[in-house]
Amino acid sequence: MIKVFGHRGASGYRPENTLEAFKLAFEMGADAIECDLVPTKDGELIIRHDNYLSTTTDVASRPEFAHLKREGVVGYQETREDWFCEDFTLAELKQLRAVERVPEQRPGSAKFDGQFELPTLDELLAAEFVFGKHLILEVKHGAYFAARGFPVSAILARKLRESNWKERGIKLTLESFDFKVLEQMQRVCGDIGDYVFLVDTWGQPMFDETAKIFDGISFNYVLVMNSDWVEQAKARGLKVFIWTAKAEEAEASIEQYYSQFVLSGADGVFADQPDLLLEVAQGIEH
Repeated sequence: MIKVFGHRGASGYRPENTLEAFKLAFEMGADAIECDLVPTKDGELIIRHDNYLSTTTDVASRPEFAHLKREGVVGYQETREDWFCEDFTLAELKQLRAVERVPEQRPGSAKFDGQFELPTLDELLAAEFVFGKHLILEVKHGAYFAARGFPVSAILARKLRESNWKERGIKLTLESFDFKVLEQMQRVCGDIGDYVFLVDTWGQPMFDETAKIFDGISFNYVLVMNSDWVEQAKARGLKVFIWTAKAEEAEASIEQYYSQFVLSGADGVFADQPDLLLEVAQGIEH
């Protein structure tokens, strides 16, 4: 059966990229959970999707951090006025609490606002509920951070060396949207699991180059619904994943929406509500 991955955990039900969201995804039957890594001012790795903090934490309500709000760059893509993870020490970030990114769409998740800490990679690797599980780690904006003195790939390699994840039966997959960053991750982290190249609507699949170096490729689903990209990737021996299934985007029925992911030919699908995708997948494949 197609693999189901909890996208930032069960992020349709709990604030994203929290230990609670990850644990719930596994309890729902997800085959793996995906999370995002960004650095702190003191060189730790915190689990957040963005380097800005206002949309997924309560930082705006913390007067003690008002002075850290500034104009900054989100990766290399845009500039915004916000608070940025690279300006905070881990101890400071641990004072913040997670909030739901889209509370209007996910009021059930928003009920948990302010209850959960921002976890570190160390904490995820040490959590009891990941024993024998599959973790998908994505490095965000690796080149941007490296240029500013935060060698995220090297920090990740060190964190993995210091962890007993292998003894705990954890399986790892490492991802990046940046081909060169993923190459660097592979060089410094070594043979620790699969390496998967992420392709969004603004990127290029580079099928041959990817197949020579990496284990898999992962597409924004809009790229594959009316193309032969899944077949092209599989013909080159690549594992193929697609993202992201979100119940809120279903235009007709939930079954029809999730069915297009299940029937895409991909090996795995990232989902914000992994339980709903699993239910549809099980109905189709049995």
